Amino acid sequence: MSNPLKCVRCYFVNVEESATPPPLNWKLSPVLLAGSKALRAPPPMPPDEWADVNRILPPGTAEPGPWRTSRVPYLVPIMRAAVDPKFRRVVVVCGSQMGKTELLLNLIGHRLDIDPAPVIFVAASQRQVEAISTGRVAKMIRTTPSLDAKLDKRKSADKVGEKFIGGQRLGFAWAGSAIELSSHPAALVLLDERDRMDDLPGEGDPVALAEARTATYPDGKVVVTSTPTIQGASPIWGLYESGSQARWAWPCPECETYFAPSFDLLKWAEKSTPAQAKRTARLACPHCGSLIADSHRARMNAAGRFEVLGDADSDCASFHVSGLCSPWRSWGDAAKQWVEAAHSHEQGRVQAVKNTVFGELFQISGEAPAQTQVQSLRGAYQSDELPEGARLVTCGVDVQKDRVVYVIRAWGQRATSWLLRHGEIWGETDQPQVWDDLAALCEATWGQLRIRLMLVDSGFRPDPVHQFARRFPGRVIASKGHDTQAKPVYVSKLQVNATGKTARRGASLAHVDAGYFKSFVHGRIAWPLDQPGAWHLPSDATDDYCAQLLAESRVVKPSGAVLWVRNARANHYLDCEALAAAAAHMLNVHALRPGKASAAAEAKPAQPAPRRAASSSWPRRKSWVSRW
Repeated sequence: MSNPLKCVRCYFVNVEESATPPPLNWKLSPVLLAGSKALRAPPPMPPDEWADVNRILPPGTAEPGPWRTSRVPYLVPIMRAAVDPKFRRVVVVCGSQMGKTELLLNLIGHRLDIDPAPVIFVAASQRQVEAISTGRVAKMIRTTPSLDAKLDKRKSADKVGEKFIGGQRLGFAWAGSAIELSSHPAALVLLDERDRMDDLPGEGDPVALAEARTATYPDGKVVVTSTPTIQGASPIWGLYESGSQARWAWPCPECETYFAPSFDLLKWAEKSTPAQAKRTARLACPHCGSLIADSHRARMNAAGRFEVLGDADSDCASFHVSGLCSPWRSWGDAAKQWVEAAHSHEQGRVQAVKNTVFGELFQISGEAPAQTQVQSLRGAYQSDELPEGARLVTCGVDVQKDRVVYVIRAWGQRATSWLLRHGEIWGETDQPQVWDDLAALCEATWGQLRIRLMLVDSGFRPDPVHQFARRFPGRVIASKGHDTQAKPVYVSKLQVNATGKTARRGASLAHVDAGYFKSFVHGRIAWPLDQPGAWHLPSDATDDYCAQLLAESRVVKPSGAVLWVRNARANHYLDCEALAAAAAHMLNVHALRPGKASAAAEAKPAQPAPRRAASSSWPRRKSWVSRW
């Protein structure tokens, strides 16, 4: 049998096509093509081979002595993807004790030794940076003669934040150090434990900042690793799903069919103690049902390969490796830790085992209505029929790259409401056609009513959204969602006049407490239909619409903080309903009383609340102030 480490291709299988992806179609002149290949050609020695030749693990590590890539064969395709010109981003999702940190050290050493260029290592905290810099990187340099010879000992002496090797800078940063990620360019940026990082204050997503640092390098690369955390709220899992979505699979010793190991396939005797679970743990093959002993794990890993579930042509290579593949933790130990955590009845402890030991997402049991509750709200009326008692109409719009999603809802006394229409307008949202179609929707009427107020989410395409809002002053307002804020919704002005003061009639932005209005929507779903404030759906409301209303669940942490977690990827209609409810809140629908307003009043655009005139040297005229 040939050595599977010789060629990375044997590790990748597209489960849909099982064929090698077609070569890239470079639309360049022959001269530019030759130049681009010269700039982006992979190094002659890949990182895994470099590590086998050069790295010596110091005492205190799990296995001191020469590094052996054969112990962790699932790291080979990851390391080679990190030097493949095709990829700009590499994402790794796995558990603990799987060689993740050694993977990053191999990439640092290989880059600085074989193809020197600036490197930045980013950790979740300053303490972790100090531990990595002084405890891991410094030891790797001392035990690797080729790196130690290139170390500038004068410039690197006693420096935790940076070292200079071969004339190139190796910088260290943590999630709170925005200066490091905004000041120093680098050819390689490594982010360890993304899910433990917060967005940088005033700077945003650390991955986006890291990619900006590599923009000037033709072979610039960002490598992101982490154990996953909560389903629906795990940044690393979102990055994984945006890429090729390769998962490590191995063959069953009995039927030889490949499968990806996971927590639900690990079996042990029912009602076992932790010790009994450790002795009886076996892995079940999902194809033939045979129970596999842990003694087969090394051979299965050696024959393993990555199966590609996503886009094989993506420039983001994303990998998921189950914690059951770790050569340093037996399946019995994993089962024992799970049983101990389950017996403790501590949700945090159970989550930690699911995340770190198995390398899988943990699903929190949150508060959300049942599917049957939503479907039971479908009434006797059809879409676009204006029910009796409707007084005004609002609309919420969610903007995506290739479409806008909307809901239109009518409101009556005490915030009783009826869904009039929901749908999608397809087209690239950076082009005018989608916005012209949305403008036609804005002018539509239901009986004598038309949309009084439309809130359009501006988080993805702010410029087109603000341009659209200016076409309908007072009736369309751009919005921005926040996790929490002092008020459910408030409006701020965006423009200033020639003197630098806020322009009173300029563009507006509605700041919306997204959690507040999602809670409002879920609360109304459970509202009795025969009571004021009921929340109605037409009989032809689609199943997709109903499912998206339940795409998120409300979770209250032990600290009292509220977290909304995703149960499904598509949640656009829930976002739209939250915006429609926020628009109704701005129109004070809770104060509506029985009766019917005139058509002119209902069609009148929403007006901003009166405000005090700014101080000015010009004399004030009472009539002008009163008109404003």
